[in-house]
Amino acid sequence: MKKDGKLAPRKRQQARRLMPTYLTVWNYRGKTNQCGLYPIHIELYVSRTQRRYYEIQVPQKVTKNEWSGKDDGWVKISHPFAFEINNQIRDTLNVLKELNKRYYTMKKPLTMPLILKELNKDYNLDSFNGFFRQVILDPPETLDPETMKRYEAALKKLNKFNPAVTFADLSQSLFEGFKKFLEQTEELASSTIKGYFNACIKVVEWARKDNQITKEHQAAIFEDITVSVVKSKKEQLTVEQITEWKNWQFTEKQSAQERDRDVFLILIYTGWYYNDFKEALKTDLKKDPDWGYYIDKARYKNDNQAIIPLWIFKNAYPLMCKYFCKDTKSPYLFRRDIIQQDQPFNRNLKKIASIMGWVNIKVYNKMGRIMYSQLLIRYGAERSMVPKLMGHEDEKSATAYYDINLADVIEGVRKVNLDRFDI
Repeated sequence: MKKDGKLAPRKRQQARRLMPTYLTVWNYRGKTNQCGLYPIHIELYVSRTQRRYYEIQVPQKVTKNEWSGKDDGWVKISHPFAFEINNQIRDTLNVLKELNKRYYTMKKPLTMPLILKELNKDYNLDSFNGFFRQVILDPPETLDPETMKRYEAALKKLNKFNPAVTFADLSQSLFEGFKKFLEQTEELASSTIKGYFNACIKVVEWARKDNQITKEHQAAIFEDITVSVVKSKKEQLTVEQITEWKNWQFTEKQSAQERDRDVFLILIYTGWYYNDFKEALKTDLKKDPDWGYYIDKARYKNDNQAIIPLWIFKNAYPLMCKYFCKDTKSPYLFRRDIIQQDQPFNRNLKKIASIMGWVNIKVYNKMGRIMYSQLLIRYGAERSMVPKLMGHEDEKSATAYYDINLADVIEGVRKVNLDRFDI
């Protein structure tokens, strides 16, 4: 009923919630050709300004005499592929009807780009696994390479647990079962499981934003599921073991192991992660006239400033010189031919430990950073200075960065004396 020439409130609400309509049409352009065969389209009608025609892929086009236009029997049985074409039309219309239903239920507007996106998906539209794969191929947000690897690993485990999870299956019991599977069958560390669940939680959030599930459904899935991370004791090396590592003699065929032995020593001397080593620039290396060389560099992980006094390890700068990049056009401090991915570097460290007969000692790239902090604390550095040297965030505020300058560093490591050790 109209009031002052306008729709009444209830009528306006109904008008706003009108959904797109779909009509199966033959030869919608009305053109003629010599062979008399024409395509079939679905008319997608959203509004007067939003109308498109979506072509049904058919093995053979249809003549006028083979077209009936009747629901569920659009193409007459006289056509050799009537069964296949009618099924294709039916499946496409079902996808569109389900899309309408989903958006209507959630009271969301359905636009032409959303309709076309749905029609162009190449996986089962009810499949959470398929949606997860699509997220990896085309992430809704920018994800760094390490995060992408974690998403791919999480999906791989989910597919192994259940390759046919639908959006309707998403529930607390499903993910409790997935957690149990990761713990008992896959025997994964709690930290790894936590990473996989963080990935799943994010993908479920994106599914909700894509209107695959409701906010209430999303909230209920992980409501009572927790993954506790058990912190394992960090592996450490003794000073004697570091000395043995430094002085180990490799054969001529073990040049790759000798190189990575040296790089690991540089990580001990600097407190770097391997990524910090890879991204170090020539401009990061500086020299103090009284104390010698030091590194003034933002950490790769968090961009926190870290000043590293190389003079406290007598072998640090000479060893680094061995691998300095001599290419004047390159901004990097170290040669690119010694750089590799983290995984092969870690494998080589394990191989070196095996060559040296270290049976029960696990050597990995992050251990260098651990040993740096332990050596500083054990042999005279002020404990309050160590987080600043390593570029940690302020533990109290977790958001503010430490202020640090070279004078602080010199004072903080003045008592450090490592010269008596052959490391």
